[in-house]
Amino acid sequence: MSEYKVLKQLKKRRDDIKVNTVGNGLNKPKMKKASRLSPALFCDKCEIQHRQLHQLLKFAILGKEDGTQQASWCNIHHQSHLRGVVIIILEDLSQHHFYQFYLHFPCVRRLFRHRFILPPPPRDFIASLVGLNKEEKDSHDLNNRIRARLSHDPILRKYGTKKHGLTRYLLTEEEMRVNDYPLVGSADTNKFVRFSCTGAPTDSSPLFGLDCEMCLTNKGDEVTRVSLVDSSGNSIMDELVKPDNPILDYRTSFSGITRNMLLPVKTKLKDVQNKLRILLPPSAVLVGHSLHYDMQALRMIHPNVIDTAILFTRTFERKFKLKFLTQAVLKREIQRDDVVGHNPSEDAAAALELAQYFIEHGPEKVALLNLEEMFVDASCLQSPLAERDIKSQQNDVTAPQQSARPCLADSLVKLKRQILYIGKRESVKNLVPSRLFKNILCTSDEDVLERASSVIPQSPVSIVQFQSGSIFSECSADTNEHVRGLFEDFGTVFVRPFKTGMCMKSVKIHFQSCGPINSMSIVTDDSQPCVRIQYSVPEAAQLAVNLLNGIHINGCCITVRRLVTSRTLYYNDLLKEMEDDPEISGTIYVSGFPRPLTEDFLQRQFSHFKDIKAIFVPTNPQNQLLTKYCYIKFHSPVSAAAAADYIQAHGGLRSTKAVTSSHLHRWLRTVGIYPTCPKQSEQEIPPQEDHTERIKDMDRKINNLYESLLENTLCVILFPGNKSDNGSLPGFGLMGIKTDT
Repeated sequence: MSEYKVLKQLKKRRDDIKVNTVGNGLNKPKMKKASRLSPALFCDKCEIQHRQLHQLLKFAILGKEDGTQQASWCNIHHQSHLRGVVIIILEDLSQHHFYQFYLHFPCVRRLFRHRFILPPPPRDFIASLVGLNKEEKDSHDLNNRIRARLSHDPILRKYGTKKHGLTRYLLTEEEMRVNDYPLVGSADTNKFVRFSCTGAPTDSSPLFGLDCEMCLTNKGDEVTRVSLVDSSGNSIMDELVKPDNPILDYRTSFSGITRNMLLPVKTKLKDVQNKLRILLPPSAVLVGHSLHYDMQALRMIHPNVIDTAILFTRTFERKFKLKFLTQAVLKREIQRDDVVGHNPSEDAAAALELAQYFIEHGPEKVALLNLEEMFVDASCLQSPLAERDIKSQQNDVTAPQQSARPCLADSLVKLKRQILYIGKRESVKNLVPSRLFKNILCTSDEDVLERASSVIPQSPVSIVQFQSGSIFSECSADTNEHVRGLFEDFGTVFVRPFKTGMCMKSVKIHFQSCGPINSMSIVTDDSQPCVRIQYSVPEAAQLAVNLLNGIHINGCCITVRRLVTSRTLYYNDLLKEMEDDPEISGTIYVSGFPRPLTEDFLQRQFSHFKDIKAIFVPTNPQNQLLTKYCYIKFHSPVSAAAAADYIQAHGGLRSTKAVTSSHLHRWLRTVGIYPTCPKQSEQEIPPQEDHTERIKDMDRKINNLYESLLENTLCVILFPGNKSDNGSLPGFGLMGIKTDT
């Protein structure tokens, strides 16, 4: 899974689905009154860079002192009420080891539900935590990052870097079909009004902005207001429309339309269609944001369209909201919170101006705005973008001006504060200023634990470093393969008996409803063949065993069983632990969708569930399209269980409790791709029991140290990862704020 799409809120109107490219994707919940002043973490990413971790630690330690700002990827509420920050480094461990020894980290998993992936560590990991990693500050590296980002920018990949005339940005017929625009010959468009255009549009064709407001009737969405603006942004049409069918919901909060407003209205949809025929010249180009909604509601077919939701494209076919684009690109605000409903004339003019900006300045300048980063920052901080210095957000990626801000180390020296460091003597590398650290050097990890438990409560900032031995240097290439193979086995089922010559296609049709199939093969050649099915996710295999065992396929009553190997003997224990992991509590897996998922489809499919926190939609790493399955996180496990039962009983979909998190998917994808240690002979590999006991002891030490912390202390556990000539492994982090519960 290369990336995750997260739908944070499902609402009834277009553009009101918040989408982020983030890992755990949790909404920022309302805080209970009893804990109003308690510090809390709200994180929106599962994969970060070391500089982003430094940014979080700096705000956690300093608050707003010395010009410090919140980290964009993780928001700390009531930072001033934190009583301390403790960073625990598990030397030589990586994300790989967290999953390799998953069952032996019960305390760590129970205490810390906020988790994130880190890249392999820099030369001095501790220096990077305090902002002294020169590799990341070097302007040459920064420019490389800019070029790397632009090389993958979806706008530049679609349109190139050169400026074009407006005809380059018209939707193609295929794009209109994929995005549900009404077309001649498509389903249910027999009675739609078709606008005939004389000749092909040119770069001088007139642009018109169009926007509608809709209500819900017993026949679906129907128009209640239509606005059209000319190329100068002047309103040339703004009509209230009375629907033909009884209204069930005026959607006043979005549309601004009320019952009293429509009572005297006589204008009908056909009147609006006729007026649009008169106002729009044959060469007109319509501009709007998610304009297919308007065209469907107007029951119109128009071949020349620029859709700003598609024009300002994002990765994985996601779409920015019109309100955000207007603030970020045009530097003005629409759809104000203090005004009831949207103004369609204002929205139509905004979409028109966005298209004109894109055409005038070209795709390269739009890409340099780095809208994705601005959107994530604005979403995480939940502050009006118009009140922020947008240009400073751009500078973070487009120019090395952020380095002018002092790093954590500089700020602490300036404020005459120190970090307490507790670790073994051989762990100290002395690559950071000695005046920054007060060192307590110990002879063993037991000594580290004892000293840390006694002195950390009196220190506002502490770094504790435990040594795990040399697990990375002692590992072999077989270790990665073993762990990857374990999760592959978890996704494998065997199906039998079948008759000779059975139809594999019919078998696949039944089993792919449970989830994505990696491979299918016949593993026996006797009179009753057995089919081996390997799924991409463990939940799919679990569904297959629970739901398809005993059904009839090709005239045979089949049996579905899991693969049993020495690696899967403890499967039930591991599965139970993964289901109960606090990180995915209240999350369900849903499959059986007939086609790759889209935002519009998910909005229609799940808008009736009122307790949704987020929806995670993985992407297919081969074609970057959204998959046909998703994960839905609810505010409570009870709501999740009820939703799974409802989904299972209605609509032909499959659902079960989730067991895999977003960063686990990412890790499974990287296992075997990251180079590992050189393969060693069997006698050189230490016994697995030795590593297990080390990990258990490490988990115990972390639990004991955590219990000694004061309430409202932020605790960050870091598996630094490893990078050497022999190979590298990504790092991993867990964090949480200790509470009295």
